[in-house]
Amino acid sequence: MYSRRMQRHVQRIGYNVNRFEGNLILLRGGRDPQELRDEFMDIERSLTRVFRDISSEIPDPGLADLHNLIFKAVGTYLEAVRECLRFYDDGDDDHFVHSGLMINEANELMNQAAAMFNGL
Repeated sequence: MYSRRMQRHVQRIGYNVNRFEGNLILLRGGRDPQELRDEFMDIERSLTRVFRDISSEIPDPGLADLHNLIFKAVGTYLEAVRECLRFYDDGDDDHFVHSGLMINEANELMNQAAAMFNGL
């Protein structure tokens, strides 16, 4: 059933976003970014799977707008993680700032999706 699969996807998104935000907090607290690289890469792989899974889902009638909003949100989360990983290519810590802003954008999309879902 679509709704249960989407619920699992949203839970996986939430889990990975919490991990990601927690690691950003560790960075602000002075943690060495190199220690967190594998964690960021694992989050990117997990969100890539969720993104791919959601892209292949066919929403139930009347849920296309909600589906598309969640799909856009997970895509934005994924781009945020990828932006963060660019730090490891060039050492520019502005990537963490941009990544955090993208996370805020994705969070807003998920809030809109929650509001839409509650309105059903």
